Amino acid sequence: MKIAYFYITEQGRHLAERLNEDTPGVLFGKESLKENMKKAFYEYDGLVCIMAAGIVVRILAPLFVHKKEDPAVVVMDAKGKYAISLLSGHLGGANELAEKLAKVTEGEAVITTATDVEEGFAFDMFAKERGLSIENIEELKYISSAILRKEPVEVRTPYEYEELNREELIPYREESRNPLVVIDECLYHYSERHVLFLRPKSLYIGIGCKYGMDGESIRKAVLEVLKEEGYSQSSIGGIATIPKKAKEPGVKEAAEYFHTSICVVEPEEIDGLDFDKLKIKQSEFVKNTVGVASVATASAFLASGQGKILVDKRKFPGITVSIAKSNQK
Repeated sequence: MKIAYFYITEQGRHLAERLNEDTPGVLFGKESLKENMKKAFYEYDGLVCIMAAGIVVRILAPLFVHKKEDPAVVVMDAKGKYAISLLSGHLGGANELAEKLAKVTEGEAVITTATDVEEGFAFDMFAKERGLSIENIEELKYISSAILRKEPVEVRTPYEYEELNREELIPYREESRNPLVVIDECLYHYSERHVLFLRPKSLYIGIGCKYGMDGESIRKAVLEVLKEEGYSQSSIGGIATIPKKAKEPGVKEAAEYFHTSICVVEPEEIDGLDFDKLKIKQSEFVKNTVGVASVATASAFLASGQGKILVDKRKFPGITVSIAKSNQK
């Protein structure tokens, strides 16, 4: 976590320096305080403000967007007696940061998140710890409210999570209208109930394309395959291709659109695959053009950690799309 410490008084400076020894970051004094705090809000993962909470709120409140995007903000008094988790407690990590800082000062972490106070299960924290993408975070409040009211919440997932072995979390029932949490790559449609979708980042999209192919065409091809196969784009863990294609602006643009990284697979790795055993389609034309018999499928398969091939080379004009699923949750 990239931390920025802010202080106003000399006592605050000493505390910031002490905290910085345990959790390194960048220190800012009272000079240009407002400008530096506003800039840090967009550039740092966490802001530790050693000053009155009112000052912090007045400066940063106009910048607040959503807990899914805002950084963690922790407010502390100059003596380090309290570390208050002010903003983005779960997803931003302010609760954890407050607890960590409080240990350094032997102070008290002040956590006001309802699920923490009531010791209820927090699906946003669970998603963060498990590397799951929250697809429709607006539904989280309904799930959390049901948990706080001690009402049953159903869970539908093909995976095993030991954290979910709780009395208030029950298996999915089709006829039920209880709030539901789905942890899966697959698309499902429900009516008359609140549903929170948590997506494992397990799908690797293999891309092969002609030189100069535009990003919009690649994006549309990927979305079409995902829709036809019934998978959520929120589960994309990476765009996989060979070094030559990874340099294509269109491939980079597509990766940016899906908020994911490009997994570069070396031709030597592809050459070592048993295409017949894996039932990967081969192309002499592709072999003669780029040096390997498969770009999209082989790249997706290797990027997934040699998981399961779900789609072997779906063809579009100048583009091929494949999907492989990793063996990890």
